[in-house]
Amino acid sequence: MLIALFVVAPVIAVIALGYGAAWRGVFSEDNVATLNRFVFTLAAPALLFRNVALTDFPDDLSIGLWVSYYAPMLAIMALGFFIGRLFFPARGPAEYVLLGFGACFSNTVMLGIPIILTAFGPGAGLPLFLILAFHGLLVFTAALTCLEAATNPQMRLKDMPPKLAHAMRDQAVVMALAAGVLWNFTGLGLAAPIDRFLELVGAAAIPVALIAVGGRLAFIAVGDNLPVALFVGVFKLALMPVGVYLTAHYLFGLPPLFVATITLLSAMPSGVFTAVFAAQYKVAEAEASSMIVVTTVLSAFTISLWLTFFSDLLVAVN
Repeated sequence: MLIALFVVAPVIAVIALGYGAAWRGVFSEDNVATLNRFVFTLAAPALLFRNVALTDFPDDLSIGLWVSYYAPMLAIMALGFFIGRLFFPARGPAEYVLLGFGACFSNTVMLGIPIILTAFGPGAGLPLFLILAFHGLLVFTAALTCLEAATNPQMRLKDMPPKLAHAMRDQAVVMALAAGVLWNFTGLGLAAPIDRFLELVGAAAIPVALIAVGGRLAFIAVGDNLPVALFVGVFKLALMPVGVYLTAHYLFGLPPLFVATITLLSAMPSGVFTAVFAAQYKVAEAEASSMIVVTTVLSAFTISLWLTFFSDLLVAVN
């Protein structure tokens, strides 16, 4: 556990720095929003495009890697939706969709990438970026489809594709991942000046993202939304990583580093797009923010437990 805490501690310290700066008035709420905008429109797209474009896709890679992550993820999303109807019967369909989305969508960019690469080293980059290459495309499509159906029950099936395409077009991270996959398939690589440019811009993604996470926490009040947030936390921090681990290890027998990487990725707290979609559809906005706060705070403990479980793979001990 001590070694695991050494891995997580620097990340938590940077988040705490952002929180302290916002709490002391160094950053306003608008400043934090600007930091988030920088991460999601410039730095993270550069980081993800570069890594996906340069990732060597193994010829013999089993589809089990993707199934091990995405099957439990979609199952948790469905469970969060249907079980949420039992625990919170007075809410509307779109709110249940947000519960399911928050229960399965990990904070991959702001926390997943820095924690996993710090814990397991660059060798974890292959399974990590293979998952991230299709992560946003898949889960965003599922979530946006459900939200559109929930908020506009009169919408016809033929109207859905252009609506989804428009929604995806506005997500720079998703577009960068898709572009990175397409560029990877060309086999052209990246010219040295372009590669260096993307490296410089992308290098800002992780520290700025962690500062922004801390700053955002300073302006979110959990209040009466704690039961909803804890409900989501059970699915996001406990059930989903257990499901991913069991599927990857026992069903597909993936290499230990692959199992550890995708399990830890699935154990990340609810991602900020939970709040983004809540604001976009004007539904459960306070609840979505509370999900992010509560799961982020609790994840400091649960992630440490998973790192202890995978202690043999930590670069700090090898």
